[in-house]
Amino acid sequence: MSAHVPPELTGLWRREVITTPKGYRDETTRVLWLQTRSWYADIRVKADRPKREGATGFAEYTDAELIQMAAVQGFAGELSATGNVCLWRRDLDYQPPNDSVDEATFAVADGVMIEDGIHSEYQEIWRHQAPSATPLAAYSLVGETKGLLVIAGDYFLEIRDRATPMAPAESLTAYVSEALAKGERDAAVAALSMRICHGQLGGASRRVTLSSYPWLEGTDLGEVDPAEWTLIDCDVPAPALS
Repeated sequence: MSAHVPPELTGLWRREVITTPKGYRDETTRVLWLQTRSWYADIRVKADRPKREGATGFAEYTDAELIQMAAVQGFAGELSATGNVCLWRRDLDYQPPNDSVDEATFAVADGVMIEDGIHSEYQEIWRHQAPSATPLAAYSLVGETKGLLVIAGDYFLEIRDRATPMAPAESLTAYVSEALAKGERDAAVAALSMRICHGQLGGASRRVTLSSYPWLEGTDLGEVDPAEWTLIDCDVPAPALS
């Protein structure tokens, strides 16, 4: 379990803004990134993502709302840093697989990180929310379905893959739109089924604050089943999962 990132990158980060040279600017999307010594997980949910009061699943959302929900982003894997360059390997990705390389330069000062894209032109500004978080731990889901659970202090971010991995596509929005146009709602829902949950730990509680499943926000996932997860990275003796 070797460390791949400098200590100042670990913990919980919240994105404040993203800009591009062409004038694009977004400071309303909710973006959170949890980083251990080696492993990371990230979730990005637009402010206007639909959320129906009392809903318990995708079945209660309209086709138009499912298309909006496809704009969610989230990914996880191993992060390596060489000098001032970070490379995010995406082992799990809410969006369809593609050949793009997620690599950027970074500079950290006074709890703020400035990230500048290398293979695409953008700048993201991040603020440290939990700079001295411990433990820093990552767990891999046991079994055929991929999954990653990242813990930084009192915070967690868990990603569970779809039952069937997605084939390459222009975007998840395009895939879901096409499936719905063909009357294949089950296929659209399956494409949206990667579950991403971020929240706070408290004893046996896991309170969800942001999720790709909007109906889970504000709920308690309860205890983690330790039989489901294998420890792959930790900076201190592994925290108990139950």
